[in-house]
Amino acid sequence: MPSAWCRIPGRSGGSPRRVARLLPDGASLFLDVGSTTAYVAQALRVRRELLVVTNSLAVAQALTGVNGNQVFMAGGELRSHDGGAFGAEALTFVQQFRVSFAVLSVAAISAPAGFLLQDLREAEFSRAIIERAEETVVAADASKFGRSAPIAIAPPGRFSHLVTDTAPDSALTAFFAAHGTRVTLAQER
Repeated sequence: MPSAWCRIPGRSGGSPRRVARLLPDGASLFLDVGSTTAYVAQALRVRRELLVVTNSLAVAQALTGVNGNQVFMAGGELRSHDGGAFGAEALTFVQQFRVSFAVLSVAAISAPAGFLLQDLREAEFSRAIIERAEETVVAADASKFGRSAPIAIAPPGRFSHLVTDTAPDSALTAFFAAHGTRVTLAQER
């Protein structure tokens, strides 16, 4: 279930809206599957002429036919619980694209492990899109801080930006600084 900071996508200063402000009109981007990225997609409806590549039905539905966007949906096995497409077909599909931004959700963030997921197929998809994006933006609320999950997505230095609702503790702040990950609070203008 999405956390409170995501539940109200129209709320001033919400993290999904803050992520949308980072991405300019005309941007090319990947959006992965997850409730957080579905809210980011809703916030991106104010942007124009985006090129969006996704494996998420919710993201595709939110951005298709809006403001001149082009939306490309990966094929593959469709999961019933989140509408995400996974498998060899989805990985082969995304390898055709190079984009400016990858916007990801995560299950956990810890030092020194980094950005983590629970599902191997999600991690494989995330790795594939990180390799094809100039910048990687993670949208995650503070409930993910200090948590654990079994699968590291990529080396910590591959994540250029974290947008969150609350400042991380000193250990995570030092970890992000050491790996060049910029942290932006949702309330920042």
